[in-house]
Amino acid sequence: MNHVCDIAEPPTLADLAAWARGHGTALRYLGPNLEGRAVYAATRGHLTRVAVTDRPDPHRPPLVWTSPLEHLGKGQAT
Repeated sequence: MNHVCDIAEPPTLADLAAWARGHGTALRYLGPNLEGRAVYAATRGHLTRVAVTDRPDPHRPPLVWTSPLEHLGKGQAT
């Protein structure tokens, strides 16, 4: 059996939220990217959609930065 991971980026966080609602899944905060923008994701089966905000991340920055995409496979938000 082949496993496929389909990751795409909708244009806005609102589009990601609509996709999540339409697929019956939750929106997750993954953490900041290197530019200090918040990264959010929604996953349903092998489909994952990721959106980056256009404003600074309102959360406190982590002491040690890791890529937000590293949290996708762990099924956890930071």
